[in-house]
Amino acid sequence: MKKLLVLIEKWMFPFLISTSLILFVLTIYEKQNDGLADSSIQAAVQALTLDSTESGFTLYMNFMINLTLAWAVLKVLMASAGLKFDNLTVKIFSRNHIIIVLKPDSSSRGGANHKIRNLPLAIDLATAITSTQKVILTIPEIDEHDRARMWDQGVKVVTYNGGFEGMLKATRASEANTLISICDNWLDNITISRAALSPALKNPSLQVKCMMESLERNRSFNCEEYFEKNSLSRLRIFNESELLARKMFSEFPADSIVAQTNKRVHVLMFGLTSVSEALILQLARLGHYRSGQKPKVSIVDSNLDTKMHSIINSIPAINNLLEINLVERSVGELKLKDIIEIINNKDPITIAYVCGINEIENLRITRMLLSEVAHGSTLYKEKPFDVVALDPPGGIVLSDFYIYGEHAGKFHLFSLVGQDGTAEKSIIANSLLGDLDDVIGRSLHDAYLKKDLQLLEQNPKHKIHPNSVAWENLPENIRNANRAVADHFDIKMRAVGCKVVLEGVGAEVQLSSNEIEILAIMEHQRWWADRSINGWTFAEVRDDINRLHPNMVPYEELSNADKQKDRDSVLQMIEILGSECMILVKNPSKLN
Repeated sequence: MKKLLVLIEKWMFPFLISTSLILFVLTIYEKQNDGLADSSIQAAVQALTLDSTESGFTLYMNFMINLTLAWAVLKVLMASAGLKFDNLTVKIFSRNHIIIVLKPDSSSRGGANHKIRNLPLAIDLATAITSTQKVILTIPEIDEHDRARMWDQGVKVVTYNGGFEGMLKATRASEANTLISICDNWLDNITISRAALSPALKNPSLQVKCMMESLERNRSFNCEEYFEKNSLSRLRIFNESELLARKMFSEFPADSIVAQTNKRVHVLMFGLTSVSEALILQLARLGHYRSGQKPKVSIVDSNLDTKMHSIINSIPAINNLLEINLVERSVGELKLKDIIEIINNKDPITIAYVCGINEIENLRITRMLLSEVAHGSTLYKEKPFDVVALDPPGGIVLSDFYIYGEHAGKFHLFSLVGQDGTAEKSIIANSLLGDLDDVIGRSLHDAYLKKDLQLLEQNPKHKIHPNSVAWENLPENIRNANRAVADHFDIKMRAVGCKVVLEGVGAEVQLSSNEIEILAIMEHQRWWADRSINGWTFAEVRDDINRLHPNMVPYEELSNADKQKDRDSVLQMIEILGSECMILVKNPSKLN
């Protein structure tokens, strides 16, 4: 029904206007022909008086003009009626749906009338999800264009200005399967999430996704300070930039062209945004490659000293894990000669991430990079690096360039709701909603839990680790640690020329003892970095309370028993993959 309303809204007004204009011209001609006017101007004035005693074309023109004026009023009523219809159908018929909650930050300047910052994101999310699931967008108010766009996509829109409990009732949250809270103020997201997880809602299966901004708050956020333990299994705290960075780093890896060499990974970033910051952290945590060299990150932006100072203060270990090169230039003012100077240095670029918040600037930088790599620099003729540009919510120009531009497949665009224009690869649908990318991380944790319980059976005095609980009951930071182990496995496989595929896609191979040793060294470096980022330091005696560990030393200084633990970790991952019907194959470039 709403699609029909959108169709009528879209074409009725142009139809009425064009018909009225045609009849207006015919009326002028008719009046002059009948000798009722001396000129076309006089005829036009007579026609516009809308004299009801007129006949012929004038009569029809008057009718159409009146109808057009009536339509302008009716259009407003239709919008109101459509929204009321959504409210009614949601309350009565909605089940197993997804609710996206939006609210402006009333604590900021502008108060309750402040523009909703996350509206473009909400519209993109709703559009990405609605192809497979029923979606309800709840918002205090929505303009005509956005409302029509949501209706056209099949999204129900509920406008609600009351309290959160009333909003949950209005969106029938008691019958929903998922609620995503992306309000502009993180405190509102906490409040909504608590209300949604409350027993009072009587929906014990409702999954709640709570957005947390900023990155620093997200890293330090402790769910148990705000939520009861028995509700944590249904809650996921997420940060948009962190989700983007994790998937960007995984889908478009920095090491793809140097993975099996001793060459250093060199990442070029344009714009030090929250996504860039998350990418830097991801590189520090997972950027441990076969070469053993510390990755280099060149960042291009203005006021870098101030911005980086804040990041280093938050996570001091980054300075020890990465070589950071600051290029103090305004991204919006970069010229081709600046691009040439930046990319032609002694450390060749292995990938470029364009992470600005302005899609036009991202497009401009992307085009200059691709042009220089393809037609200018001889340094990248044999191995040109990929350029990955961030597509902001509501963006259109980058997707157009991806489809129609000349980039020889070396350009990729990325957003929270799609990759290279493919909504099926939506992060929000595949990761946040279904945890589909947590299969390996979950299996890793299950293996850890099983081993801990076996030790308890063998020794009743064995102390079960606090994290030996079901995946659903793990704190989010521990889930992220397991995800990091899983994410790094692809890096390990590239280092020995392998790839993980489904059974039957290729011929399975067994890793040699030398290859396992290479991967064990990489795993130790990854573990060491993860501990460092989380504030652990070296000490001869382990102390979990003060975050001290004796194994935070180079691999060659470990005992044979500790080296074997790293080897076992690699072998365990391969075993887990086998249980998920996956195998290792060589020469992945020959696979489709």
